Amino acid sequence: MYERTYHKTVLKREDDEPQKEPTRIDWKRILWIFVAIVIIVETVILIRLPKVQVTHIVVVGAHVADPGDITEFVNQELQGKDLFILPKTSIFLVPEHKLEKDLKQNFSRLQTVDVSRKNFSTIVVTVTEYQGVYLWCADAQNCDFMDQNGVAFAPAPYFSGDAYPKIFNGIGTTVPFQAVDADKLHTITTALDKLPVIGINPEEFHFVTDHELDVTFNHYGQQATLLFDPTTNTDDALNALYTGLRTNPLATKFRTPTDVLQYIDLRFSDRVVYKFQ
Repeated sequence: MYERTYHKTVLKREDDEPQKEPTRIDWKRILWIFVAIVIIVETVILIRLPKVQVTHIVVVGAHVADPGDITEFVNQELQGKDLFILPKTSIFLVPEHKLEKDLKQNFSRLQTVDVSRKNFSTIVVTVTEYQGVYLWCADAQNCDFMDQNGVAFAPAPYFSGDAYPKIFNGIGTTVPFQAVDADKLHTITTALDKLPVIGINPEEFHFVTDHELDVTFNHYGQQATLLFDPTTNTDDALNALYTGLRTNPLATKFRTPTDVLQYIDLRFSDRVVYKFQ
């Protein structure tokens, strides 16, 4: 009995040992890998086809900025390869948003930029430019063009005379930047609209302090100044000026070429202060 038990529980025959199953090939996985490789290869071939390379760049809307410079910049941005084998000139790889951002950073005159594909070989760069209405100036020699919204956007050459109204307001930074806020801009535009009606053509606006704006103009060949408080109602100050210029002795002295006006101070709500040499 011992022998039977021993052979049954301890001794094992070879044919009682578990047999290893033969290794099976995962054909499904191999098929998927093969399909993925084919897709990748075909995609690379498609991206590299000469017919889908950018060969034309059309610039629309540039007037002051040189369209040739914009075209050259885009061409430079599309040089080289991605992943060492994919040409950046491929119409499928054109980074529209990056180009738009880089163009605005490198061409400060551009207010908006839109890059789009026209066909498989042409991209269109549509831009709008800031329009110079004023000069924002850090000092008499260093000025930037400024648009109607108070944005200084590009260095300006030196202008003599009154080709553009000059705005002196603080210290600038890299263009484009908000040079004048909405409230100050409203004061400027109001003065520019209404002062010429009475023969005063503003040339320079100097924001001296929060409560003093000096507006210089030409009075019979001599520089004169109007003083405003930009924190108060500009229309009220102008109405006071209109009244003063219709009332003697200011009315007579203002219209006499031999009386040299130095300033008219409109910062007081109840009176107009003036000085002649």
